[in-house]
Amino acid sequence: MQSPSQPFERSLGWVGHYAIGVAFAFILLAVAGPVWLQNPTIQMPLMIGVLSLAIPFFLMQPAFGFGIAAAKTPAPKIARIRSLIAHLSFGLGLYLTGLCLNLLQTTGATS
Repeated sequence: MQSPSQPFERSLGWVGHYAIGVAFAFILLAVAGPVWLQNPTIQMPLMIGVLSLAIPFFLMQPAFGFGIAAAKTPAPKIARIRSLIAHLSFGLGLYLTGLCLNLLQTTGATS
């Protein structure tokens, strides 16, 4: 937090963040199979959301000096809960995307 900012670090961070999200979406399809898109269920996307917590808890937060799972922050429990909520909302977004793609495929087939 005290180091000087670097050129393009914010843009690179956001691009990397979204690229990782896309990779997790592909993991969902690899694990659940493309059949999941024909009948999306919420369990697998939520599981992917929870599993994606491994990246911030064990890689990013320690790299920033916050410790494993934000253990060195003033309020680690709050940081963990916020991370969990954010990653569960990512899983919910995967599920809603699956529903939308299913709906588009269904309505496109009947048109």
